[in-house]
Amino acid sequence: MINILDTDNYRILLTQYKRSNLEQQLKIIQSASIDFKKVIVYQNEDHVDISSLKLQYNFQHVKSDFNTKFFGRFYHLLNFNTKYCLVLDDDVIPEINFFHNIFKQCKKLNSIITGNGRIGYFNKNIDNLVKPNEYGNKKNIKVDFGGHAWCFKKDWLHRAFSIKPHTHETGEDMHLCYSLKVLDGVSTYTYSSHKKTSDVDSTKNALAIDEFSSFKTTDVEKRKDIEKFFIENYGLELIRNN
Repeated sequence: MINILDTDNYRILLTQYKRSNLEQQLKIIQSASIDFKKVIVYQNEDHVDISSLKLQYNFQHVKSDFNTKFFGRFYHLLNFNTKYCLVLDDDVIPEINFFHNIFKQCKKLNSIITGNGRIGYFNKNIDNLVKPNEYGNKKNIKVDFGGHAWCFKKDWLHRAFSIKPHTHETGEDMHLCYSLKVLDGVSTYTYSSHKKTSDVDSTKNALAIDEFSSFKTTDVEKRKDIEKFFIENYGLELIRNN
């Protein structure tokens, strides 16, 4: 199978807001010999000065003075003529082999591949499902939606946003996975690391529990409402087995 990283058919988007983890992510990308012309840093507002990193790594820097929150980075990718996209949160530090593997898995399964997996809030089959490991899984596990990292076909974004988001305050992870499932039957799987330790996030979630973590600042009822929106308006069926 052709290594997608050896082609022009991908873009990697990193997220910059209030955390200062970007340099760690850039160093890993550099070590993986990835072309920085394919790397976008999407910055909301001006909380962290990354100008020196821009000079050092020469990535594409997109900055919005208006806080586009969770969805803006995905909207931006609509501008590119490319086949595959990878979006990373600012609280994960992958290992070197992650980039090649996640694109490979996305292509092989023709599905969204996520950093970690989630079972839907209203999934009545939860007791019969394999529970994904928070820090990585040895195989791809089907889930309702996922977070931290998303690898997908760029053309899927056009379909995903043909449904207006129920809210822009939260739930970009759910909107991406649920819209594509109800419209085109696209499944979501966890990334498979093929080993005991996760190469999705070498910190094992240590960077995701600070004061900027969305799970600390977001009302879970708003997220549940997104799932209800897709169930009631689009007939979303949560997974029955995995």
